[in-house]
Amino acid sequence: MRKNPTFLSSLMENKEIAQMLWQLQIRFDPEKCKGVYQCYMVCPVGCWTPDRPRRKVIFHNPEKCIACGACVLQCPEDAIELR
Repeated sequence: MRKNPTFLSSLMENKEIAQMLWQLQIRFDPEKCKGVYQCYMVCPVGCWTPDRPRRKVIFHNPEKCIACGACVLQCPEDAIELR
């Protein structure tokens, strides 16, 4: 009978993928930003702040970023990358 994998065993089986994911960081190009604010709305850890007068967002506290990619998927202007 096969056991259900634990988080640790799954992580060890996919060690190379896990190591790559831990190294990813958000790259933000403020010149492309048009102030849609979807990144701000979906970020689970609050790394984005709307700058409404300038119709831009501000990416702050990058050390809090968990590189989940939610902002990347939601940005209609391709101003955010995960690499």
